Order: sequence, then structure tokens, then C-alpha cells
Amino acid sequence: TDPPQELPDSSEDMNHIQPAFRIIGTVLAAIGMFLAVGCGATTVKLRNNKVIKASQPEFLILICVGCLLMVSTIIPLSNDDSVASEEGCSTACMAAPFLFSIGFTIAFSALF
Repeated sequence: TDPPQELPDSSEDMNHIQPAFRIIGTVLAAIGMFLAVGCGATTVKLRNNKVIKASQPEFLILICVGCLLMVSTIIPLSNDDSVASEEGCSTACMAAPFLFSIGFTIAFSALF
């Protein structure tokens, strides 16, 4: 039999997030957070309005909090090892599903 051929050097592609996409994601997350906080502040300010009262402001606030948590998931998802340490990436990776699932649960529990 013939001996195995020499294997070529493997090139490692880390597949990092491009800075433009990170900026776009962060801007969209900031817009979403601003809208959630703005809707929550409007609900608190106008809580005595008959339309807001009929919509039950406590549940509207819960929906805003849930949406805020779900949108904040974008921040840890934008971390990779080009901007954070390995420990920071691990922490962000564990935080993302936690933030999204808690936000989803809070927002949808207020609906049903």
C-alpha cells in the first residue's frame, strides 16, 4: 500500500460578525428598546385615559418589559471573540436564550 499523502495546512475561518452588521444590529436594538420604553412611559403617563384603562395598563407594561428583554437579546448575540474574551463570549452565549425566553414568556403571558 501507499503511504497517505501529506494533508494541506488547514486554514481556520473564524466567521466573525462584520462591524457593519454589528452596528446595524445595535442601532436596531436601540430603536426597539427606545420604543418599548417609550410605549411603557406613555402607558404610565396616560394610565387614567379611558382607552388605556380599558386595555389594562398593568398588562401593557408587562408587554413592554417583555419586548424590551427580547430586543436586548441582540446585544449579547453581537459579541464574538473579535470583541470579547472567550469567557465574555461564553457569558453572552448563555445570556441570549435566557433574555429571549424570559422576555417572550413575560410578553405572551400578558396576552393570554
